Amino acid sequence: MGYNFHMNQVTVFQLTPRILHWLQRPLAVARLQLFDRVLNLIDTKGEIISVVQPSVGAGPFSMVVDWQRPFPESVAPQTIVDKTDTALFIGPLKLEWQAAELWQPTPPWDQLRQQQAQWRNRLPELQTAVAHHQDQLAAGSPPHFVSQFEMATAAMHTAVAQKDVAGMQTAVIQLAGFGPGLTPAGDDFLLGLLLGLWATRPKNEVMNLAKIVVETAVPRTTQLSAAWLQAAGRGEAWQPWHDLVNALSANHNWHSPAQRILNQGATSGVAALLGFIAAT
Repeated sequence: MGYNFHMNQVTVFQLTPRILHWLQRPLAVARLQLFDRVLNLIDTKGEIISVVQPSVGAGPFSMVVDWQRPFPESVAPQTIVDKTDTALFIGPLKLEWQAAELWQPTPPWDQLRQQQAQWRNRLPELQTAVAHHQDQLAAGSPPHFVSQFEMATAAMHTAVAQKDVAGMQTAVIQLAGFGPGLTPAGDDFLLGLLLGLWATRPKNEVMNLAKIVVETAVPRTTQLSAAWLQAAGRGEAWQPWHDLVNALSANHNWHSPAQRILNQGATSGVAALLGFIAAT
């Protein structure tokens, strides 16, 4: 494949306060992963940001850019990444963020907690919708993955219901880094679990539980999964989760955002919603 090294001006539509701080730090940056619609970068402190196209949507450590062509058409596998005070250079792409919208990655958890009596009645519908997609977990998975996953997630469900902190930690050890996917399915379940805790429990309680989950899981999984889990531990989420939170809070149709989450990756969305349900 040939690469076009003509400099392309790329406008950043949205970014988070954390990304703005990341851009302003004088640290060296390298490419971590390259996909058609997502380009993951990492700095020398190990912090990850994702450059994503509009069809992917905003996320806790994402900047949404005005770029439609597959990234590999323009960005070589060993491309050089550089930062200045006003721009981020990724090979032939010059990303400018001065006019970007500052997007807040934390959904209105307080509002959702206050409406629990209303939206919990709809959980059986959500469980049914997720159950229709659970066979995705078995597709392309190693032998016995599903049975081991179900045992570990059931143990987590019991531990959460009984407020058994030691049991939660044991279940996290079983799930962290476990299973198929760019982000392993066990991590996706833990991400959903953390968001479910934010949806149903007081902030101080969630922060204590999240600390246990994140500190136990992060050393046992990939850099990208660790970044997602750390974000979820802070209560931050991808845009479709915001849409789901708003729909449940307002008693509106939650099917569209839930379906978008279910469509995320081969197993990510299904596992995450199973985790969310387990926490509620």
